[in-house]
Amino acid sequence: MRRPHAPDPRSSSPSDREEVRDWRGRHYSVGPSARALTGGPRSAILVRALVAVAAVGVLQFGYGAAVPSLIAAHGWSPATALLPFVVWTLAQGACAPALHRARARRELRAGPLIQAGALLCAAALLVLGTASGPAAAVLGYGLLGGVGAGLVYHSCTDLVGGWFPDRRTMRSGAVGGAFALGSVPLLPAIATGVAPSSLPLACASLAALVLVLGVAGGAGQRTAPPRWWPPESDPRAAALLRGADPPPANDFTHAQAWATGGSLPLLHAIVALSGASGLFTLAALPLLLLEGGHPPSTAALAVTAFAAASGLGRLAAGAAAERTGRRRALALLLGTGALAQAGLAAAVPTGQSAVVVLLAVVAGAGTGSCYPLTRAITEGHFGWRWTAGIHGLVYSSKAVGGLVGVGGAALLLASAQPAAWPAGLAAAGALCGVASLLAALLRRPLPVRTTPAAHGVWTAPRRRAPM
Repeated sequence: MRRPHAPDPRSSSPSDREEVRDWRGRHYSVGPSARALTGGPRSAILVRALVAVAAVGVLQFGYGAAVPSLIAAHGWSPATALLPFVVWTLAQGACAPALHRARARRELRAGPLIQAGALLCAAALLVLGTASGPAAAVLGYGLLGGVGAGLVYHSCTDLVGGWFPDRRTMRSGAVGGAFALGSVPLLPAIATGVAPSSLPLACASLAALVLVLGVAGGAGQRTAPPRWWPPESDPRAAALLRGADPPPANDFTHAQAWATGGSLPLLHAIVALSGASGLFTLAALPLLLLEGGHPPSTAALAVTAFAAASGLGRLAAGAAAERTGRRRALALLLGTGALAQAGLAAAVPTGQSAVVVLLAVVAGAGTGSCYPLTRAITEGHFGWRWTAGIHGLVYSSKAVGGLVGVGGAALLLASAQPAAWPAGLAAAGALCGVASLLAALLRRPLPVRTTPAAHGVWTAPRRRAPM
């Protein structure tokens, strides 16, 4: 097989490009190099994106740990303290489809979007530290912070996917991993408690850190050209590589993906259920541990372990899927996470701190692996060309998961006796178990060749093939 022309990255120009097709007829635009297009290597684009995502990840993974401090500083009830986080999860997940449509039309650029998102996240933290009431926190932290974190996360995910088409699964997992791991250095200090008088200063310092890192991460970022492929590798050879999963049958549009069977609705349900499970644990675990008689150090260690395992699980999920298959890896990890959360429900009231931390590690790895694996499954089922848009729709189901998970945690804390709170962890484990069962039912759609109908309506039979 003839390899495409590979220009020297140090001397290539934007005109050094070759159009090639693989064995399935997919088109690729090979070259020029990332250095010729952006002035730097692909690794620099990746590092800056990871820095920006890591900076805003603390708004999700640090909020549950900060709830006791918010209760002490503002005099809120536990349920009231979770309301800003409910709105945050809704905004962060729901903005994915609209953001992708705007970027697909080239109306918005990745770099300014990342920097604008970091600015909104910094403003959200300032509001949280100085809020006079829950309404201000809901609007400031929930709405502004959720939209800001969504701008950064989704922009970086699409940006990295465009510049690493040859290693898309691994690099997308790295973005998700950075989103969780960025909060790990700060979580012990957040979870052990912040004095009410120090909360405004602590939030202002964190806001400054998020702003600086986010602006630096978005500086100079440019989206890859459509169908771009790095000149140092051959896309036709990559299309022939065999792994645990077969290659995509075709490049499906959004409408075709919906019409080819139950795969896309199942992916929506999996993200919603696993998101509800993980977000409930993230929001409620610190309060449940403190109410169960555990010292603040145990709560800090458990929530830090959960976030670290979630990040590392996202990084490792891609490598595991290459060997065992994406569907099998997702079902296994979600099932393991469900068992761990059921174990947490039994371990929290008993005072066994070491067991709690160990189970938090397993639960974090299981629930966190959902996001990179569902993106990889979306690509494997529906092809590469419209992956970002279709997965944007799938990821938006996280908004439903946030409403069920964090909203359910707020409802439980408001209406149930403290002795019944650990039952919520068992319910979260049940949701994760259902997501595992649904993952096992995923099947790839067969390629369908049709001709346009008389009225231009595309239809397809509901045929499916095993993964």
